[in-house]
Amino acid sequence: MMAGCEIVRELRGTLPSIRCSCCNRLLYRGVAQAIEIKCPKCGVVQYMNSKTMGLHPKPAQSTASRVVTDSAGRMVAIPGRPQRVIALNASNLGLYYATGGKVIGRASTNMLAPDIAEKVRSIPTVGVPPCPDVARIIEMKPDLVLGMHSPMHHSLAAVLEQSGIPVLLQALEHYSDVIKTLRLYGELSGNPEQAARKIDAIESSRQELIRQHCGKPSPKVLILWGIANGLFSALSNSFVGDLAKRLGGVNVADMAAAIDESLSYAPFRLETVAPFQPDVILMVSHSFEPGMQSRFYQQLSEQPAWQRLKAVQQNHVYQLPYHLFAVNPGPQLGEALNVMADFLYKGCAS
Repeated sequence: MMAGCEIVRELRGTLPSIRCSCCNRLLYRGVAQAIEIKCPKCGVVQYMNSKTMGLHPKPAQSTASRVVTDSAGRMVAIPGRPQRVIALNASNLGLYYATGGKVIGRASTNMLAPDIAEKVRSIPTVGVPPCPDVARIIEMKPDLVLGMHSPMHHSLAAVLEQSGIPVLLQALEHYSDVIKTLRLYGELSGNPEQAARKIDAIESSRQELIRQHCGKPSPKVLILWGIANGLFSALSNSFVGDLAKRLGGVNVADMAAAIDESLSYAPFRLETVAPFQPDVILMVSHSFEPGMQSRFYQQLSEQPAWQRLKAVQQNHVYQLPYHLFAVNPGPQLGEALNVMADFLYKGCAS
């Protein structure tokens, strides 16, 4: 008789069920001195020994890795379920928390929605979004950093990845980018259902707005983007322009500018857009500087061609809220859609 055969017969029918500590999937039945096993459902690698008699995520290999192509076109190997995340801007931070994720570090910013700001109040900061503290980030030992698709963060990513820290550079330039990022963050945080509910809520809101204004003429809209050195027209390839297009608006700057899908903004030239007579003018000031919006409007008001615009004569010139449109609204995308639809269709005949 083979040694140990009788013991096997004695245990038959009473073998303990060992389940995944994350998703409760049955991993195997039996006992072991020590075993490391990967869950076939959620991918978490877990470790059990005879002392603990239970499953625990192994710190060095807590999740299976995955390869993600970020907005910069970089293929980045990241943990399937990161445990130590740092978010370097308000949009990524808000989107990650909207899917139930948590971070160990964050950028110092006043652009967070009130509910997110309250949740992260005690989370350590690592500097302002454009210029985070590299040494501080490395010291915190993150297993994933969420950054922006910007020159500063490209340089940061090169340094951090030399230290073995993966960095995703996310460009949230369009409506679809926000939706895709929510879905990805839901997978990374282990809450795909929560992310799906958030996505459904946003898209349902957009569809409802479209139904509400169905049958009305498509409003011609001019979107002015003010920065310190002047005014620009936001084209449909910009974030704010993309939202206007998805709500049925016709962007007059697209008609006035040469077609170039790579452009998001063009220098504002009143004489080129005036012939298209926009029904609505939306203005965004990309600055906290007091009085900048008033200064731009004063400069425009002094031009006779501006006074002849139908939108100006009918008082259909509106200021878009800074926190929703000057930066990507992230999880506040539904609110941004409602605000824009209200402005686009004010005074629009049925």
